[in-house]
Amino acid sequence: MRASDMTVKCLESEGVERIFGIPGEENMEVMDSLIDSNIEFVLTKHENSAAFIAGACARLTGRPHVCLATLGPGATNMVTGVAEAYLSHIPLIAITGQVGADQAYAPRKQFLDLVALYKPVTKESFSMRTAARIPVQIRRAFDIAASEKQGPVHIELPEDVMKADVEGEPLRRAERETMKFQRGTLDKVRTLLEKSETPMVFVGPGVIRLKAVKAFRDLIEAWNLPVVHSWHGTGIIPYDNPLSLNTIGFRTRDTVRKAFEEADLMLLIGYDLPEFPPTYWNIGKKKSVVVLDAVPAEHVPNFEPDIQVVGNIINIMTSLTHKAKKKRPWAKGHKEWLEECLGHCPDDKFPLKPQLIVKAVRESLGKEDICVSDVGAHLLWLARLYPVYKENTLLLTNGLIPMGISIPSAIGAKLTMPDKKVVAVCGDAGFAMCGPELETARRLGTNFVTVIFNDCGLGLIRYKNQRAHGRSNGTEFGSVDHSKFAESQGAKGYRVSSARELSEVLKSCLKDDELAVIDCPVDYTENKDLV
Repeated sequence: MRASDMTVKCLESEGVERIFGIPGEENMEVMDSLIDSNIEFVLTKHENSAAFIAGACARLTGRPHVCLATLGPGATNMVTGVAEAYLSHIPLIAITGQVGADQAYAPRKQFLDLVALYKPVTKESFSMRTAARIPVQIRRAFDIAASEKQGPVHIELPEDVMKADVEGEPLRRAERETMKFQRGTLDKVRTLLEKSETPMVFVGPGVIRLKAVKAFRDLIEAWNLPVVHSWHGTGIIPYDNPLSLNTIGFRTRDTVRKAFEEADLMLLIGYDLPEFPPTYWNIGKKKSVVVLDAVPAEHVPNFEPDIQVVGNIINIMTSLTHKAKKKRPWAKGHKEWLEECLGHCPDDKFPLKPQLIVKAVRESLGKEDICVSDVGAHLLWLARLYPVYKENTLLLTNGLIPMGISIPSAIGAKLTMPDKKVVAVCGDAGFAMCGPELETARRLGTNFVTVIFNDCGLGLIRYKNQRAHGRSNGTEFGSVDHSKFAESQGAKGYRVSSARELSEVLKSCLKDDELAVIDCPVDYTENKDLV
């Protein structure tokens, strides 16, 4: 068989159902092989969007998903989406085409060393140089991507290799088990918990990736420990649980920052260091620091764990839950203050207050529906004011933090969970970067509502410039009729003039299962309350 046929058979063996991307001359063999497979190829408008869609699918399922680009500009376009997966620990397989060996020299038109290009933003980057190694290399790539901490792997497929003849079969996936931890070390953690007066838990997405949410909730309830969530981990403990202190990540402006100052023990579980550096939570009272995770923690400033328990995180937490001793509810006052902050609402005026837009989105969705955020001031407003009741129902980006991620991620969310209502929230600048993917959504039948915080510019950067220098530069652009643009892509378009109208239109669009865009002129003078 052709090597491209073997490649596709191996992808099928790994459970791949869709590949997102844009084809080109150098991956024509693979595209042809896909026609006779069970894998659907989803054509996107930009390679970056392909990586974002695959990343959202991977984040929600915990399994590696695949994006594809050709060589040269196709491959460079896809780098940002792959880098986001790298810093957010999302399992992704990024496939690029490449010229054959006889043309792989520089300088040459469209030729770049793609293995070197992707190396800094992947767990591993390699070229498939011989057809005979396709089964081994693809099995290995998926294994690397799925192993903690998860992340992307880049595979380069030279066109001459894909045309070659090859024999063989895909490799079988083997069962894996993490080595057991040392019981003596766990006894030390139990002793620290028992002695602590103000213990606090910081939970991250590792708990979600390792399917350990139930074990985590059992542990927290048994010890009665207050919990703060990283942006990627939000909802692991429902907001309406008294132990939830919601989502943190505002550095010096977090609502429950004082709880960090009072804590004498920080228990970090499934915590990813890039999300929220210790400099911002290791403050105030001297505290013991304990890490529970599947892999050892990285080394960064202001971070010297007293104990690390590394191994099967479900077994670790289950063991700690046994014979737990409930702690006093020392953070009750912080929870009450948090609820007061979330409950405060300004008057409904035009332009719309960002707090009221967030409230309208929250009230339009059920506790298990999904809200996806782009990047900008709206991301901060959602992180602070959007109560979350289940993991992976508020998708915030907190790794590379790229603009233009919301609509592609909403497509991925609807493909993965078609029965859930989905709202994508973005600024007008982010919408400009990913708006054309509305046609992709329409073609796929993935209906969701996009809510635009519209201030005709880069609102958060404008505010920070003015705060720092008393003036701003390069943050304004002209008005765009987003409703007409939405209609040109096959979606419904609306523009609202009050939070009440937004709520009515949003609920109606979701009820009618429309692919829709709602333009909300926003008053960003409120950003002073964030930064």
